[in-house]
Amino acid sequence: MQLNEFMQSFADEIKGHFSEYDNEKSVIIVPLKDERHQTVIAEISEDKEKVNISSKVCDENENLNIPELLAENHRHPFCKFALSNGFLKVESTFKTKNIDEELLKSVIVDIAYLADDWELKITGKDIF
Repeated sequence: MQLNEFMQSFADEIKGHFSEYDNEKSVIIVPLKDERHQTVIAEISEDKEKVNISSKVCDENENLNIPELLAENHRHPFCKFALSNGFLKVESTFKTKNIDEELLKSVIVDIAYLADDWELKITGKDIF
């Protein structure tokens, strides 16, 4: 799979914005309801065996209700909340050799909406 080609094509399909960091990492700004947007990052692992899709929700120093976030994890089969690099994020990881592009599109949109919903709930803003 050529990650950046896929991400650019999908960004065009959803009328989002695409940016390429390098051959293994790219970003789509996903347009959402009510003129909100959410940044979703896709990155291939160093060993090229996995692709990680993620989106920031808020700074980890926000007032987080961890039990509520853990309960929410069970409602979403392909993505989860994680604390990483100082941020609460929504993320999902797939093996690159068996990736299904239609599933990946659905996961990107699900991550964008879930991250945005919780970003609004926690911060009241559209930051990421």
